[in-house]
Amino acid sequence: MKKHILILIALCLSSNAFSSEYWIDTTGKVLNIATYAATETILVFLDNNGQDVAECSDKHVFAISNTLSSEARSRMYSMLLAAKTAGTSITVSYTNVGSCEAWDSNNSVFRRIMRLR
Repeated sequence: MKKHILILIALCLSSNAFSSEYWIDTTGKVLNIATYAATETILVFLDNNGQDVAECSDKHVFAISNTLSSEARSRMYSMLLAAKTAGTSITVSYTNVGSCEAWDSNNSVFRRIMRLR
């Protein structure tokens, strides 16, 4: 029984090793924030461009998706404004696969922010 539990734990811990998706953290100071009423997308410019995501065409801008609830976007926007006002760094997290934000007719433009801290 102990052997089966150990094998199960090992499989659970190693499952991320087989996944091609992983989180990327980029820390930098907020240079600019742009909001667009038509798309409800918030664009974020940091002093650190972070790691490229191959499927996203823009390598300089991060986006808070319009697919998030307005409350989630508001919380993220508030954190960005506070960091910009204080001149402190903020960490944006995004994934390397399948997390590009659409812009106009292009489905893969900006790296989509999944988490701020």
